[in-house]
Amino acid sequence: MLLITIDTLRADRVGAYGGGTLTPTLDRLAARGVRFTRAHAHVPLTLPAHTSILTGLVPATHGVHNNGASGVAADVPTLASILRDAGYRTGAFVGAFVLDARFGLSRGFDVYDDRVGSETGPVTFAFAERTADRVVQLAGDWILSGRASTSSSPQQPAPSNQPPATSNQQRTTPWFCWIHLFDPHAPYRAPEQRAADPYDNEVAFADAQLGRLIERLRTAGLLESTLIVALADHGESLGDHGESTHGLFAYDSTLRIPLIVAGPSMHPAASDAEAAQSDVLPTVLDLLGIAMPARLDGRSLVPAMRGAAGGERLVYFEALDAYLTRSWAPLTGVVADGWKYIDLPEPELYDLVNDPGELHNRIDHERQRAEVLRTRLSEWPPAASALAAARAVPIDPDAAARLRALGYTAAQGTTSSRKQYTSADDPKRLLDLDRRYERALALTGDRRYAEAAALLQQVIAERPDFTVAYLNLASVFIAGGDPRRAITLLEDAAKRGVTNSELQGRLGAAYLAAGDSRRAAAVLEPIAHANTPGGVEAENTLGIVFTGQRRFDRARHLFGDVLARAPRAATTWSNLGLLELAAGKPGDAARAFERAVDADPQLAQAWQGLGAARLRSNPSGAIDAWRRALELDPRNYDLLFNLAATLHDQQRISEARSYIERFVREAPPERYARDIATLRGWIR
Repeated sequence: MLLITIDTLRADRVGAYGGGTLTPTLDRLAARGVRFTRAHAHVPLTLPAHTSILTGLVPATHGVHNNGASGVAADVPTLASILRDAGYRTGAFVGAFVLDARFGLSRGFDVYDDRVGSETGPVTFAFAERTADRVVQLAGDWILSGRASTSSSPQQPAPSNQPPATSNQQRTTPWFCWIHLFDPHAPYRAPEQRAADPYDNEVAFADAQLGRLIERLRTAGLLESTLIVALADHGESLGDHGESTHGLFAYDSTLRIPLIVAGPSMHPAASDAEAAQSDVLPTVLDLLGIAMPARLDGRSLVPAMRGAAGGERLVYFEALDAYLTRSWAPLTGVVADGWKYIDLPEPELYDLVNDPGELHNRIDHERQRAEVLRTRLSEWPPAASALAAARAVPIDPDAAARLRALGYTAAQGTTSSRKQYTSADDPKRLLDLDRRYERALALTGDRRYAEAAALLQQVIAERPDFTVAYLNLASVFIAGGDPRRAITLLEDAAKRGVTNSELQGRLGAAYLAAGDSRRAAAVLEPIAHANTPGGVEAENTLGIVFTGQRRFDRARHLFGDVLARAPRAATTWSNLGLLELAAGKPGDAARAFERAVDADPQLAQAWQGLGAARLRSNPSGAIDAWRRALELDPRNYDLLFNLAATLHDQQRISEARSYIERFVREAPPERYARDIATLRGWIR
């Protein structure tokens, strides 16, 4: 069984849904399967949408409402855990950091390949994704690697619309593979040109790479016997209703999705039954003849696939990130019988059949219908009560940086105690603020810190309770070399009641960057534990503080706790290496740095530390590590000097010469005049 989820894919870009010629692979799947024309996402964000796909629950039940704040609870069955218990081998290959194993969707997978972004450089959007060609190659290799394995578990009964298994199939372990393609997500930068529009080009690239996988299955003789479900996690606004990307609103630009089910002996059809992401799990289990879990919000679509009338159906949706991180009004709603109700201080009602663009709000003309839908919506638990259903996720410093780069936060829950929201809190009224905030994130990713800071300051001036804007502005000040401004910002915010443990952690980091380790420790110690949002990152920062104070045992304990919870936290391994260097233990330092570069081969500081740890015992190994570090950080002139000097000392004069000449040519003379003179003398 193959589950394909394509991030940020609008239904109207798929040819089978009237989207032209961008998606021939998906179109061929639709031509031999069932295409659902009225399928909706439950939330326009990657992690909560995929949680619904893999659990059969809506966010109001599973409690995962945004990216990076929490994960699905350990006692919730997933599609993978159910299929593995039924004797399937299970593998997942994801393209985005927001689906990292720590968020709980890895449960039930024998293989969960989430090594995302370790080859893509600094903390930007690129740091959080990998392209479709790499994902499908890994997935195809895994699928085909198990063809000859034999099953020790009883085979599940074949679906009623599938042919009996052949003797060869009976000897082969059934498999379930989930692939997630992140490419259509902003920023749009596909590695090859297939369409003029950047977003369309990403869609076309993802579809083409998916076609490679489908062709591998066909060549291996597996395609005709494989159940395939393909859908999007959400769409993309592309300017509709003034929104450029997704996550703020819940119009059909981001909620309407393609959903295709194709498999053995399946009759091609288009179904207009109301469908949703939570229906995927029960539909797959129904087709495979496997018992359902006790609690589900979704329902099997198999009757609709066979032409049965869908009956009454209510699809719940939400877009709560702005509520949870900005104190804006919560946005929830329902779709039923072709109508959509959006519950906000300024409520909205749309006739999706006659007004698919949602241009005409019918709330004043259909009061009774709106009230019925509002009442039905109230049957779902509010976000505040559903939060407890989710599991808090410890976020290490690398993860926190990636989430901040994407505009997300590890904190979940508003800082406001207000129970009533007015029109001033309605996201429709705050669209321009959202645009400036998103622009600031993009500028930060490009390291244009001054411009980003100016925009974020505007945002905070207009909306003083915009919690995550403070977090990002403080990070911009620190990254831009002005930690004192970050300190002033966060202390002033706390006086106005805008604070949480994540903001406190940033304050500690700002004090550390400003050289005030005493105050950094005082701020960080109360929050440096895993049960606090941002607490794991605070542990790492406090470990750096204690290392600088030569309190090595306390620092080791903190780094050890971070690594016990996040074993691939490359920055923390590197920090542990620096601690061991300072403590005079180069062997232990080298081992820590080796773990760091294994976790993230692009972490220049770890390669530099590894060179320092190896210098006395293994000069050649030190030179190799420093060369790698210099490739990643070419303007690190201290490193360049050390590499040139070490090669010179090792009598590797011809190798040293190019580095010496480069240092003399490029190093800023106002800082390195004496060193430049020394190396110029070596050349002579």
